[in-house]
Amino acid sequence: MIKLNEVNSTNNYIKERLNELDNFECVFTMNQTNGKGRTGHTWVSEPNKNVAMSLLIKDDKIIKNFNLVSIVTGVVVAEYLETLGLNKVAIKWPNDVYVNEKKICGILLEGNIPEYIIIGIGINVNQTNFGELNASSIKNEIGIKIDPALVAVDINDILLDTLRHLDTNVNSLIERYEELDYLLNKTISFSYKGENIEGIAKGIDFDGSLKVLYKNNLINVNTSEVNLVRKA
Repeated sequence: MIKLNEVNSTNNYIKERLNELDNFECVFTMNQTNGKGRTGHTWVSEPNKNVAMSLLIKDDKIIKNFNLVSIVTGVVVAEYLETLGLNKVAIKWPNDVYVNEKKICGILLEGNIPEYIIIGIGINVNQTNFGELNASSIKNEIGIKIDPALVAVDINDILLDTLRHLDTNVNSLIERYEELDYLLNKTISFSYKGENIEGIAKGIDFDGSLKVLYKNNLINVNTSEVNLVRKA
């Protein structure tokens, strides 16, 4: 694991050094100055309080399951948080982890298929103030300060082991995801074939896509722009 005192983005650090870094190299920092979320959003994190890490994957067998990697990462993070004593942990498709209805982890996948993918993970560990953001942290949830570096090492070890056995564990991982599914049976809005529509989330398929009940038909959605619809 490469530990950096400060970096603009752990994902960017890897992308700038793709030819130098080996398969399964992990980069970690507690001070990410320009973190990225999905769809161009910024991942904001107070210095020296949280986990920002990225894992480089050059393994063909894992890359071919690209659509499942985000799902697997979410399950690994969620289960790890449960071992720390956090309650009401859930995964919001495709790449956010929630605890008590508040976001605690974001996952960002980038890459150039079939050459490589980068799994970026941000976890709120010791930060306690999030302003108006609907967010929480490990410390907020269990009242204990934890070393972010230890969290990063644990997550990296568990995630690597899970990814290496992905082919044989797909069924159990899908089942575990469904137990943690934040969106299951909730009304959501999303873009489908260029149209903004509403449907009911019905879990995920084996390719990692979201299954949605729409006009009595089950359709598969791959867009990451999925939002809960709050009914009055």
